Amino acid sequence: MEYNILLVEDEEEFHNLLPLYLARNKKHTFTVHSARSGEAGVELYSKLTNGGKKPDLVLMDIKMSVMNGMEATKRIMANDPAANIYLFTAYAKTGVERNALNTGAKGTLSKDADWTKIVEEIVNILESA
Repeated sequence: MEYNILLVEDEEEFHNLLPLYLARNKKHTFTVHSARSGEAGVELYSKLTNGGKKPDLVLMDIKMSVMNGMEATKRIMANDPAANIYLFTAYAKTGVERNALNTGAKGTLSKDADWTKIVEEIVNILESA
């Protein structure tokens, strides 16, 4: 199966690592679209959706400059209540995460997990959607 993923994250290393680890999965093909702020994420989500490439999964960092992940999630959900957004954060199991989940995100992937586990969780989310 082929999947589109939108990574909204301000740390460059995650934009480099995610495609590398996803490519190790031989069962599926992944295209990773990158946005480096919440504002850019909202714009890219709209552009991809309008272009027929709606993201199957959005991985949303919470703490970013320009626009944080909570506001970006609210804006995407306002335009597309069916958006499949998961928080991608080091703030898992905190009050910050609980507040962010209230914006419409479906769950959380912890940045603190090893990359093999992160990819496994991503595949499970996509296969169960």
